[in-house]
Amino acid sequence: MRGTLQMGDRMTPIPFKKIMEWVLEENKKYGKIFGVKQFYKKQDDRVLEIFGEKIETPFGPAAGPHTQLTQNIIAAYVSGCRFFELKTVQTLDGEDLVVQKPCIRAEDECYNIEWSTELTVTQAYDEYVKAWFALKILSKELKLGSPDGFIFNMSVGYDFKGISSFKIDEFIMALKDASNSSIWKECKEYILQNIDKFENIDSEYVKCISPNVCRSITLSTMHGCPSQEIKRIATYLINEKGLNTYVKCNPTLLGYEFVRKTLDQMGYEYVSFDDSHFKDDLQFTDAVSMFKDLQDLAKEKGLSFGVKLTNTVPVQIKNAELPGDEMYMSGKALYPIAIALAYKLSKEFDGKLKISYSGGADILNIADIFETGIWPITIASTLLKVGGYQKCIQIAKKLEKSEYEDKYSMDNEKLRELKDKSVKDVNYIKSENRIIKAKINRKVTLTNCFSAPSALDSNQRTRICENCVGVCPNRANVTINIKDNEKHQIIHLDKICNECGNCEMFCPYDSAPYKQKFTLFSTEEGFKESQNSGFIIINKDEKIVKIRFEGKVIEVNLKESNLGIPKDIENMILSVISNYSYII
Repeated sequence: MRGTLQMGDRMTPIPFKKIMEWVLEENKKYGKIFGVKQFYKKQDDRVLEIFGEKIETPFGPAAGPHTQLTQNIIAAYVSGCRFFELKTVQTLDGEDLVVQKPCIRAEDECYNIEWSTELTVTQAYDEYVKAWFALKILSKELKLGSPDGFIFNMSVGYDFKGISSFKIDEFIMALKDASNSSIWKECKEYILQNIDKFENIDSEYVKCISPNVCRSITLSTMHGCPSQEIKRIATYLINEKGLNTYVKCNPTLLGYEFVRKTLDQMGYEYVSFDDSHFKDDLQFTDAVSMFKDLQDLAKEKGLSFGVKLTNTVPVQIKNAELPGDEMYMSGKALYPIAIALAYKLSKEFDGKLKISYSGGADILNIADIFETGIWPITIASTLLKVGGYQKCIQIAKKLEKSEYEDKYSMDNEKLRELKDKSVKDVNYIKSENRIIKAKINRKVTLTNCFSAPSALDSNQRTRICENCVGVCPNRANVTINIKDNEKHQIIHLDKICNECGNCEMFCPYDSAPYKQKFTLFSTEEGFKESQNSGFIIINKDEKIVKIRFEGKVIEVNLKESNLGIPKDIENMILSVISNYSYII
């Protein structure tokens, strides 16, 4: 069963050559990279060391929608992230993996029905290698920080049979050393052949880029996975694969009564779930025993072991919020639960258990989380809200004020204080939070996203709403200027949209931008299967395009006059061809 589709919901990865051309041209012309308008530049040489690697800032995107495609990862890096938990891969992939759409709802607390990458394992691997190579180039070329100041952490699931299969084993080993892969050679060859496009990159540097993309891994298992199975997988990853290993834990370790009481106390009594997952999942006593054994094993092998806190909370779908019967809750409602579990585990281990974090971290609490000794900290829900990746700059600058010393063991007293504070914090209590505004009963048009006449930008131009641009993790909504910057407009890119639906949540009007904004298609197949108004370029040089408008499909030559289409649409397409060819 799938949500009603208006167009194809499969993403098309962008070739490395095209990615780099997009980055270079957009930055040169408009001072942006994948829509990110302000870049974060590391101003000092402070780093944290983990897994034998270094990170300049102790945070980054969690395994999820922001680490699925190369452009996601690049956008996160230029905005300040330095730790990247790559989206989980499993043996079930590509066309065999059916993800119902829409799949994300992040209005307040966040819900999703995703799990692993929607790409094939091979495609996912290519995306991660392209991103790694791109960051090695951009960090040095744009002087954003040290080329060795960021870390990629792979994520795999969900059982021993799948993780030890040839498909996943090949993925793991090729991320440990990518040098023999075709995509690695493609990336290196492109940069070497285009070295003249860069000011701070030379061929010697390119040849010395490390192919060791990942030295660490996060294990994700399904709810109900037995403790023996989890331990078997983690032991395999440490012993056989030689990887620094973290095990992602479920909030169910806290028990049904605690989680239910905490959510009720904070105004989330309407969130519906029973105790079935709590009974079937890993139990706390078994987890502690297992983690101690794995800690000892990793130490014996000269590796790191830790836990990732936490996975999402499975809850019942009661009001058709998303397709299906069950969805996964994260964001602000998960924060007090994840912190409580961190304290409970850390107390058992006297502060000697390494903890990586994901659970409602945002600009308001991330410094407090870091001060307890928890890091790296990964974020997702806050990036799905208005502002998107641009929030990372604020987070990075806030963390600049934190000390990096003495962050290699937990401060259990600070963690206890944070646990107690979290359930009283008005920023995370539902009843105290801002009421979500109702949608304005008006549809956006193809050529305008409404704003008040008084809303002007720095050049005194009427500013349009760009909510859908910021909240799209894939960068599928792009702002363009028409007719020498006199007017702004938003173009939707079919090829990198997976119809997650998040932009609809934040459009202030009764509209879904991914369905109702003028769409640029990259393939005839995508154009035909969609109902969106939009266009596909048949011949760029001759300006021949095929357009769907008001339900009709016509092919026109834009060099001619009296085309039978509105002038606004004609100017929009001409602007894309002339000034934004990198998005085609």
